[in-house]
Amino acid sequence: MKAVLFDAGGTLVLQRPDLMGRVLGVELEPDACFEAHYLAMDAYSRLWSGGERRHGWEWWLEHFFTTLGVPSPAEAGPRIRFGHGMWSYPLPGVEDGVRRLLDRGLRCAVISNSDGSIRASLEEAGLSHLFEFVIDSAEVGCKKPDPEIFSMGVEQLGGVSPRDVAYVGDSVFHDVAGARRAGYAQAWLVDPLGLNPDQTRRVASVAELAEALDSKHAPDRGL
Repeated sequence: MKAVLFDAGGTLVLQRPDLMGRVLGVELEPDACFEAHYLAMDAYSRLWSGGERRHGWEWWLEHFFTTLGVPSPAEAGPRIRFGHGMWSYPLPGVEDGVRRLLDRGLRCAVISNSDGSIRASLEEAGLSHLFEFVIDSAEVGCKKPDPEIFSMGVEQLGGVSPRDVAYVGDSVFHDVAGARRAGYAQAWLVDPLGLNPDQTRRVASVAELAEALDSKHAPDRGL
């Protein structure tokens, strides 16, 4: 393994509960937002995996709000999606986990479905210095799970085969399946709630990923 590429939202960062609460006019608990994100992402990924792909961000957001038990005024959606600094809540253990990978000599970078703002979000979260480059779907004209955006990551690494690259993200459909189709050596799912026990490579966090890749017993089968 020579490189690990990361999804951003739900893998490195989440939406800031304080900013979301300000938009909605309610107080939101970080733990509740954490759980709601992964429940909504799992439902969204299953929807797309089942062939129902006409639903987009709005569907995910509605499911997120429903899980939180918070009414979702229509005008709040764009501000929660595109609001300045919204996706800048660093997940626990991310910095230490990525540093462990870097210390092993692995190159680390980001491929994210975003709106052109993920680079700034990572900077605000204090994480941008850890990554060699960031590919934002809005800037390159394609998005996950299209293998093309994963291939762009390999191209930017230069001189590295997809078979030497791992990808980690929080969506079975957009991240795991996309990385597999692009020929990556490993595709890891961030699944802190244990919603996908069928996934061979499944971790609760980036910190746990670093431990798994450190282990001689990390599975080499079943991408």
